[in-house]
Amino acid sequence: MKKKIIVMIAVLLLIGAANRLFAQIDPHFSQYYAYPMYLNPALTGVFNGDARVTGNFKNQYATINNAYQTGAVSADFRPTDRVGVGVNILNQGAGDIGYNYFSAYGSFSYNIAISNDGYKKVSFGVQAGLINRFFDANKAQYGSQFNPASGFDPTLPSNENFLNTNATVFDAGAGAFYYDGDPSHNANFFGGFSVSHLARSKDPIAMASNTSTAQRLPMRYTAHAGIRLKINESFDLVPHAIYMKQQKAQEKAAGAYSEFKVDADKGLILGAMYRFKDAAIANVGYHFNNMIIGASYDFNTTQTRSAFGQGGIELSISYVFRRRIQEPEPICPRL
Repeated sequence: MKKKIIVMIAVLLLIGAANRLFAQIDPHFSQYYAYPMYLNPALTGVFNGDARVTGNFKNQYATINNAYQTGAVSADFRPTDRVGVGVNILNQGAGDIGYNYFSAYGSFSYNIAISNDGYKKVSFGVQAGLINRFFDANKAQYGSQFNPASGFDPTLPSNENFLNTNATVFDAGAGAFYYDGDPSHNANFFGGFSVSHLARSKDPIAMASNTSTAQRLPMRYTAHAGIRLKINESFDLVPHAIYMKQQKAQEKAAGAYSEFKVDADKGLILGAMYRFKDAAIANVGYHFNNMIIGASYDFNTTQTRSAFGQGGIELSISYVFRRRIQEPEPICPRL
């Protein structure tokens, strides 16, 4: 019962945070590059091949019943060398009151070469779709329903009046991404920037304090960058970092991964990342021909560790169809 109450409180805090206009950062993955179009629509079609499919799953605070579980799938393809088209779907659920966050987007990107040899490229992307949020207020337990003598009493009034518990809104975003894919360079830089919730749709679930006025979805700003260091023919080291800001919520993380290549199309991937004031993350993966399989674990480093557990496990898989051997490989982290 204690664990269930903790999860319930956590979900209610998210709703309450929206009411106070201190919105959290949207659902996301520690392996943020493994779900590329959600990170930045400009990454649509940024791969060496004709089509790509990805799958992601995260089980956060697994020791608690009905804790956060997030799943996502995406697919993108390249109808031409310059154009990318894709779709990505994410679903997150948590808590005994059935809190659910669902989003679905279509993405489009266009890339141009900015060097004579064609190795340096900039990609611009846009996306549009829907966000749905839901929770069952009838399953929640409120402070006014606790009797000091007998405990929780569902017959007592909750004194809460939720105008909306299920809402779907239109959403849109845009971004840009640059990479240097020159295979002769020992250091290849990449980086991007994206803005989400550009449509500024009004969210009927998030109400201003003491009013019935729906608040607009706060924009989320994301900057991500890194550099691939070619140590030798069998070993690459890729430091990378990400920064996200959504109203007063921020996320800062930095890390690195290395790929030990068995040959050009096979390699073991090992990495680590630190999300400041939140978690340390260990990554492991394997690159086999056109497929990359990854796993990571978040080790909680905050004071919530004793209440919520150590962190969460995350899995990812990516498959590229019909690689174009004649093309330079786009520079982008594996995990």
